[in-house]
Amino acid sequence: MRKFALALAAAVAFAAPALAADYKAGDLTVQQPWTRPAMAGMNGVGFMVIANAGAKPVKLLSAQSPVAGKVEMHSSSMTNGVMSMRRQDEGVTIPAKGQQAFAPGGYHFMLLGLKQPLTLGQKVPVTLLFDNGLRANIEMTVQSAATSAPMGSAAEHQHH
Repeated sequence: MRKFALALAAAVAFAAPALAADYKAGDLTVQQPWTRPAMAGMNGVGFMVIANAGAKPVKLLSAQSPVAGKVEMHSSSMTNGVMSMRRQDEGVTIPAKGQQAFAPGGYHFMLLGLKQPLTLGQKVPVTLLFDNGLRANIEMTVQSAATSAPMGSAAEHQHH
């Protein structure tokens, strides 16, 4: 019975999805970066929370990834029942002693022109570039949904 319990525990641990990790860079903490599965040639979408423990706001200027032709920051919003999405070319501010969520239905990253498929459990390297010169090298975990946030619509991201 003990061998069975150990085998079962090992099988469950092996089958459990790899959860997104947290990354620290200066006063910033990038929490739970993740992306959904996607096919090569299509667009992917990325999410995370960036917390700023510093006394000054910091602006996230851009992001890069070797798996995508381009990474853009977008903001989704609902107005009179119509979902719209806008590029954030001026960056996104992370408030002092605060945080900014990149989550379904709000700010998010578009991984445009994927050079390879994104498969469950894979780690996707991304570099975040901030206005204070800080570069944060993170990995987004490919998973089907956020570990603590509701899953949004993937359909809104396929029109690019």
